[in-house]
Amino acid sequence: MAKVEKRIINVNVKNIREFNLPYWEVDSGREGPCFLLTAALHGCEVIGCDVMRRFLPVAARDLVRGKILLLPFSNPPAVWNRRHNLYSSPSEPKGFGKDNINGAWPGKADGHEVEQIAFIINEKLVKESTHNIDMHCWSRFNVACAVPDDESKQVEFAMAAALPAVHVISRGPAAKREYYTLSGYFNATDRLSFSMEFSGQYMLSERESELGVRMLSNCSRYIGIFDGDPEGTDEPSIFFNHETPRAEVKAPAGGLFVENGLKPGDIVARGDLLGILFMDDSLDTLEIKAPEPGMLYSYGCHRRMADVDLAAQHPYADKDGLLATIIPTVRRT
Repeated sequence: MAKVEKRIINVNVKNIREFNLPYWEVDSGREGPCFLLTAALHGCEVIGCDVMRRFLPVAARDLVRGKILLLPFSNPPAVWNRRHNLYSSPSEPKGFGKDNINGAWPGKADGHEVEQIAFIINEKLVKESTHNIDMHCWSRFNVACAVPDDESKQVEFAMAAALPAVHVISRGPAAKREYYTLSGYFNATDRLSFSMEFSGQYMLSERESELGVRMLSNCSRYIGIFDGDPEGTDEPSIFFNHETPRAEVKAPAGGLFVENGLKPGDIVARGDLLGILFMDDSLDTLEIKAPEPGMLYSYGCHRRMADVDLAAQHPYADKDGLLATIIPTVRRT
């Protein structure tokens, strides 16, 4: 068994009451990578917190070299706000405003609130870490997804997680910037990292938490701090970027989209029933079927702000409203 200690970082920044950042350190007592796990940089994205709680005994049992640092509540003031950012108001779209900590790395000692929090975490944890997975959540209508930068070593690290989807982001030519996302900062300093998105904000999910524990175990095996090989790498997945063809299923008329018990990540064949459109102007019903085979990257009637606004989750679809997105599946190799 590796040694497990709970440690505390005291945080005292302007305009916020003093608070503690507790984290776990799991140390094998042997040389090796330092794997930092982070979650809840955004206050409505909390599945990763539960993933770390569940992963802790696994890490204590299986760690054979190096150490793991687990920071479940990376930005408590945003969690207290129960919204995306520190000062987000109800129904305010998420974005990279001044109070979004995931655009403030590596932080600044004399900066604004989230820059100061990022600076403290960077000094205490990020600097010593060689690897990172930064756990986020998007709306429940999208499948859990690893989001690496478009570099072969980052993509390979993300593929080892065996999540249902890998969405490769191309950020263009490398450039020296003042601030980064956390995973972007790791990558800019030549360390392996990817961010990932669980399915569902403002919620906890047994299925997503189990998927997250497997992800962390797989990536620990990949970097050599656990023995063995990643599991689930033979399962169907989708691997895509902005150029990947996809089939968007849209409502042919206005009406309620009655889902058919499916969920993001399910595999469908051409012609499978996705749901029923119940039209308000005629009371007619129309079967909505999959036009192509593949994985449901998104499923269910929703709109752009579905992660922050209940009205955006309303099952009434306007004509041409998006009901599902299907991307061809591949086998991991």
